This record gives sequence, structure tokens and C-alpha cells, in this order.
Amino acid sequence: MQRNISGVERVLRLGLGLGICTAVLVLGHGNLADSVLMLVGLFLVLNGLTARCYLWRWLGINSFRRSSGCALNTHNRSKI
Repeated sequence: MQRNISGVERVLRLGLGLGICTAVLVLGHGNLADSVLMLVGLFLVLNGLTARCYLWRWLGINSFRRSSGCALNTHNRSKI
């Protein structure tokens, strides 16, 4: 899968994910809500590290822009 997250979004996801994971580890009570929050935090960290988001792909969102200045990908139109 190709990158679909911009650099700014990567930093935001990484920071938010690390913040959520830290908060759950420090303030968590070990219940189901904490487990779900930890999972969400880990997914955000992985999205930030890999610059790929399967939810964005499924929704057709792509915030990653190549440096060539062309926003449309005309090479793979038939593969949609």
C-alpha cells in the first residue's frame, strides 16, 4: 500500500498516539475502556511511523502529496 498520510498528519498521529498510550499506562485502571484506548493509541503510533492508514484508504482520502507538484495520480486510474 502506498503512503497516504502527510508529514504533518504523521507527526500529529504519532504525538497523539504516544500521549494516549502514556496516559493509559499512567492513569489507567486496567478496564475495557483502557484496553480500547491503548489499542487506538497503538494504531495511531503505527500510522505515524508507516505513513499509511487503512481507514483513509477505504474512505478514499489521501493527504500525502508528492514533491513533483502533481496532486492527481493518473498512472493507476484503471486499478481503482
